[in-house]
Amino acid sequence: MDGTEKKVTELSPEEAGTAPEAEGGKKKKKEKVKKSVGAEIISWVLTILAALAAALVIRSVIFEPVRVDGESMLNTLKDGEVMLVSKYDYSSTWLCMPWQSDNAAQQMPRIAFGNPKLLDVVICRYPARGAVNFVKRVVGMPGDTVELREGYLYLNGEQVQEEKELIDSAYRVSGGSDGYSFGPYRVPKKGDTLTVSGSSSALQVQVNGELWDRKSTTLTGKDEDGKSLKIYNKKVQESRGGRREQETVVITYDGKSYEMGNWSEIIPVLSGKTFTLDQDYYFMMGDHRNNSNDSRSVGAVERSMVIGHVRRIVYPFGDWRGVR
Repeated sequence: MDGTEKKVTELSPEEAGTAPEAEGGKKKKKEKVKKSVGAEIISWVLTILAALAAALVIRSVIFEPVRVDGESMLNTLKDGEVMLVSKYDYSSTWLCMPWQSDNAAQQMPRIAFGNPKLLDVVICRYPARGAVNFVKRVVGMPGDTVELREGYLYLNGEQVQEEKELIDSAYRVSGGSDGYSFGPYRVPKKGDTLTVSGSSSALQVQVNGELWDRKSTTLTGKDEDGKSLKIYNKKVQESRGGRREQETVVITYDGKSYEMGNWSEIIPVLSGKTFTLDQDYYFMMGDHRNNSNDSRSVGAVERSMVIGHVRRIVYPFGDWRGVR
């Protein structure tokens, strides 16, 4: 012994973590706190809302399954097939929202992740057709001059060789020895100049100094003062002689809209002004050239109306394949 006293302090059972087991040697069970009915309902509602929000984000920004309706893309896509459409390539996010209709989608800001490429198969929308989706192939890029000669595609005077491999020759011509022709048609692009003139009943639009006869295309631009001009088609209800829909051209300038009946108010203001287009445009066609409602009739589609890139067929399962 070194003579040094060592003091030992005994710990209580509680401090040592060895408290004797309660009554009958059994440990006390933790009581489960029951949620009230109201709290349970709120919990379920929040779970459902979170799931819906996640589904909406996935549908709007990542991918969406879309069913083919019709034969305008034969033989690339068949009626009833289900496509997987990616949104992250070049989606315009706002346009993906399911509640949009009429021309509201065209008037909202967009978030884009890229741009379509020549011969991409895409999902797009048309002016005055609301939230209806169309599946088409991009056959004309901004600034291109598009022609069909006997059903074959020419861009800027040269035949597109790759396109010949994609389109079934059975769908190229509409009969007769001359086949089907179209154009030449110049696709508008961002930076092109736009001018407007006319009267209360007739509208004359020029793009780059050439008369623009495809007025179904929505054209948007700004003048040198930064004021916005938009020319687009709008569906209206016509009740005379029975309820039916018809389209009218609308001019929106500096936040105020003018339809055919009051064009006389705005055309004198616009005459002499030059506007610069603020969007790129794309020319769309179906692979079934004889049976497709596309840019040959509705005009070029502005960038904000292209909402998805068709990547793959996922149903029927036996026809699972990539799309090009």
